[in-house]
Amino acid sequence: MIRGMVSRWWSQPGVRMRIARVVVVIGVVLGVFGVFSARYGFLFAGIIVVGLGAGLGPARIRKRRE
Repeated sequence: MIRGMVSRWWSQPGVRMRIARVVVVIGVVLGVFGVFSARYGFLFAGIIVVGLGAGLGPARIRKRRE
């Protein structure tokens, strides 16, 4: 029951776009912090998080065939 509610909520493009934007902003902040503090681990983590955020966008929604 809960899994169905979460799946319906997550399949809405607006919800996925907002979450993707938040994840990308977190990645950018990590990357900027890594560059300015010369901690390149944060820079690489920021790059990875931005990539994950890009993958969460609404274009990734696929409908199941039933």
